[in-house]
Amino acid sequence: MKKLPYMGFGLRLRKEYLPQLLRQQLDIDWFEIISENYLGERDQAFLQLEQIRRSYPIVMHGISLAIGSPWPLDRDYLARLKNLIDWLQPAWISDHLCWSGADDMQGRMLPLPYSEDALDHIVPRIREVQDYLGRQVLLENVPIEHTDQAPEIPEAEFLQAVAERSDSLILLDAANLHASSVNQDFDPLDYLRKLPRQRVQQIHLAGAVILCGSEDKEAQYNADPIWNLYASALQRFGPVSTMIERMDTIAPLAEMVNELRKARCQAEKVLSAAE
Repeated sequence: MKKLPYMGFGLRLRKEYLPQLLRQQLDIDWFEIISENYLGERDQAFLQLEQIRRSYPIVMHGISLAIGSPWPLDRDYLARLKNLIDWLQPAWISDHLCWSGADDMQGRMLPLPYSEDALDHIVPRIREVQDYLGRQVLLENVPIEHTDQAPEIPEAEFLQAVAERSDSLILLDAANLHASSVNQDFDPLDYLRKLPRQRVQQIHLAGAVILCGSEDKEAQYNADPIWNLYASALQRFGPVSTMIERMDTIAPLAEMVNELRKARCQAEKVLSAAE
């Protein structure tokens, strides 16, 4: 398995950030785009993305692959995705380990049943997608709601089996992992220990409340379980390319750059302590 490059700390590329990014180089290592935003005509957004990629590496994150859905793969979507990959040459591409519903459920990213039958279904589909795109795909864990029925295969073991049987990679979403661990009552640290170290390529982080240089680290760790998970992930996997994302709001670019600074600072401390 060829290891993809470590790229440091990145942000989601939003149209609100473009004017400033086109004027000045900021302390951002790379950007993640939502693939579906660029699958149409080559318009002004493409021209701006062309300028951005001259200064920053780009990765692509999709929301429509629906790799676990029961119906055939969307060939038109894959063709348009491949065209974008061939033009943009991203550092890597990712999507979600999920399936999407039909009709009124369309667009929702639903967790898979973690079972041998599900593995038999999705592993060949992932291999087919990777062969067609000519790339390994990173697949992101999605949150699972509370249920009284335990899965046939624990989630972490399912992710491990998917990655190793399909030769794909893992995008670890720390917030999703935290939500699933609370809803399903499992130990997230045990979850991290079960993931294959060499296949965790990227981390999504919601942002840390810890202040760099703060003395009261223990209290802040307890106040921020997602950051605590992130620190544990770095201890387990070593340096992992990390993206700060906000799902509920579009924060000012300066605020997001500051979030990157805090994450970078704390990651350096965690990794230095692990040496």
